[in-house]
Amino acid sequence: MDVLKMAVVGVGVQGKLHAETLAGMPNVELVGVADLSDRNREWAEQTLGVRATSSIADLFPEIDAVSICMPDHLHEQITIEALEAGKRVLLEKPMAVTTESCDRILDALERPDDLMIGHILRFDPRVIRARELVQSGELGEIWHVKVWRCTSQAVGAGIWDRTSVAWFLGIHDIDLVRFVTGLEAEVVHASGRKVLSPSYDVVHATLDLSNGGLLSMENNWTLPHGRPSRADAGLRIIGERGSVEVSLSHNDLLHVDRDAAGGNYRDTYFWPSPSGEGAFNLKSELDAFVTSARTGGPTPVSGADGRAAVQVVEAIEAALDDAGR
Repeated sequence: MDVLKMAVVGVGVQGKLHAETLAGMPNVELVGVADLSDRNREWAEQTLGVRATSSIADLFPEIDAVSICMPDHLHEQITIEALEAGKRVLLEKPMAVTTESCDRILDALERPDDLMIGHILRFDPRVIRARELVQSGELGEIWHVKVWRCTSQAVGAGIWDRTSVAWFLGIHDIDLVRFVTGLEAEVVHASGRKVLSPSYDVVHATLDLSNGGLLSMENNWTLPHGRPSRADAGLRIIGERGSVEVSLSHNDLLHVDRDAAGGNYRDTYFWPSPSGEGAFNLKSELDAFVTSARTGGPTPVSGADGRAAVQVVEAIEAALDDAGR
């Protein structure tokens, strides 16, 4: 097809980014959005000039594909509805919050390529280069891996009543390690501390890799509100013949206003610039989805990959519960 007709379900913070990016892409027609919030629907109508409805079913007759940006625990039902309606689906990560829920989504797939999971780090050029180095054998056997993703309290404060730091941040890191190394991970131990919310705000996990290597993983959303860069993240892989290190923090561009008290780091990799222009990982992810949907090609990130990441985070949460008893 020449033009992919799409809709976005859920236009909160992430959904708005998806909608704005899709609206500016060639070979895409953003037909509309679906959201239960009057305010969000009004935003879509006024800002993007598209139809806004409270039910995605209203848009099914007009679209070929849908981007689902609903809260994690609501992914299953809407994804199955879209798949059963014959639509190609881009589903934000995590795929679901249990492996059983993932399995029900997978059971609804007539064609595996109809579903893509939005693991955005797979589209980061730094991550892609690290994968190339590892997969080429340049590092030799992988001995141990460290991955970490920490954000400020400002990030967690809006969501920790409905999710946990392991689901919100750890899901990124598990898929990152699987993608770069090609190895599976099994949880050995996890410990955490609750200091800000009902769930664990700091999580440290130890995992075994399928080649006998070790993986350590740290996630928290406890950095101070005033930290100029709201993210501290990275990946280090040590092998028998060398190592690769990737800084995934948002601190590559520092903006200091003459009249302001301090400076701010600008994220130049993940999200659109204030003008909505430039190359950024979300755009690369959406480009990949649109291309695969238009051409009927293979899905860039499979449902099986999404399930594998969910399975590990689910095991981390279980280990935390066991440790807390």
